Amino acid sequence: MKKYFTKNQSGAAAIIAAIIITAGMLSIVLSILVVSINMRESMASFTDSLQSFYTAESAVGESLIQLKNDHNNFIFSDVAVGGITASSQFIHQTGECQPLPDCQFSAGSGWWGEYFNYLGVGASKHPDMEVNPCPAWTTPTPTQHDWYDDTYRTHEQIDTNLMFMPSLDAWFPYDGSVWENKEGLAHDYFFGGHWRAKVTAPASGNYTYLLASDDDSWLLVGGVVIVNNSGCHDAFTKTGSIYLEGGDNVVELYFAERHTTDSGFNFRFDNSSLIITPWPEGCGDDVQCNSNIESTAIASKATRKVRYTCNQMIQNCTWQELVP
Repeated sequence: MKKYFTKNQSGAAAIIAAIIITAGMLSIVLSILVVSINMRESMASFTDSLQSFYTAESAVGESLIQLKNDHNNFIFSDVAVGGITASSQFIHQTGECQPLPDCQFSAGSGWWGEYFNYLGVGASKHPDMEVNPCPAWTTPTPTQHDWYDDTYRTHEQIDTNLMFMPSLDAWFPYDGSVWENKEGLAHDYFFGGHWRAKVTAPASGNYTYLLASDDDSWLLVGGVVIVNNSGCHDAFTKTGSIYLEGGDNVVELYFAERHTTDSGFNFRFDNSSLIITPWPEGCGDDVQCNSNIESTAIASKATRKVRYTCNQMIQNCTWQELVP
């Protein structure tokens, strides 16, 4: 009897153990199934969110194209992409634009200029200043350097003309100024200038110029480099002609003095019929503070909303995603 009981006890233990193992396996299977379902739901939500975002982007793009073609049409059609529909609307908001600069200058009064001062000696020197040997290589554009960043900007002024010195060896505008920092040298070397003007031409055609500098200089028309006189070099003069449209043209000049020797900069047009008027950056920009377009795309598991703010010409747009 005792032997029989022992056998039955062993069989019952085996059955219980099998039940426990089976329950554990079932729990694992159920857990995997739950995880799979959650992953599937998460993936579906992610896919919906991504599709909603691109649908909203597409709708804004269509609306911007419509506004560029017709500035007065603020009714936008819905856009459907991959089964998701986005609707766009024009949002009236004020106070988002930076104020335009004061552009009320007398015609023919000269050039708007901004000046920059760098350090060329000691541990804090600018790496492009007082390099020995001074590199003569050119760079395609002035803004490729940081020389004209606000970090180095000291002031702005109106220059009636850009023929600063009859020679190109002794122009040091910071000498004797409130920003003077000679760093123990004979002059306040290591500086830059940027001039900008609206040049009104009586007719379309080629107009001759003179550009001379020690060291770098560039001449731009409409933001495009036309004459490149860059590089760390002795006084060098370039002459020629550039094409100007009849009417207003935005002309810019950049200059940098980077070595402790001579310094000079001269520029002029030879045609006295050109009217040169100071034209700071931002003049002529017709900024419209209310050109905000919002688009919302709604899917079954996600909603995305984006906004574009642009000027009246649908340029210089800024983008942000909004909370739906």
